[in-house]
Amino acid sequence: MLVLIRYKFTAMKWKIGILLAILAAMAPMVNAVIVNVEVGDRPYYIHGPAYYVGRAYWVWIPGHWRWHHHHKYWVHGHYASR
Repeated sequence: MLVLIRYKFTAMKWKIGILLAILAAMAPMVNAVIVNVEVGDRPYYIHGPAYYVGRAYWVWIPGHWRWHHHHKYWVHGHYASR
């Protein structure tokens, strides 16, 4: 019984060692991939959230989703006169 238990622990150590070696070999491949995901519209304004040009007051309108013929599309942020 003792020999059987000792064999199982030894076999388990070998399996864990092989698994760790495979993971260590794959580590450079995993680190080579970089994925960036950004959600929303970044404020691309240059003049800040609002500014004057003469008597006109321009305000930044952030990006938003809009419906058009049963489809949604993204409208990027822009300046609008108020």
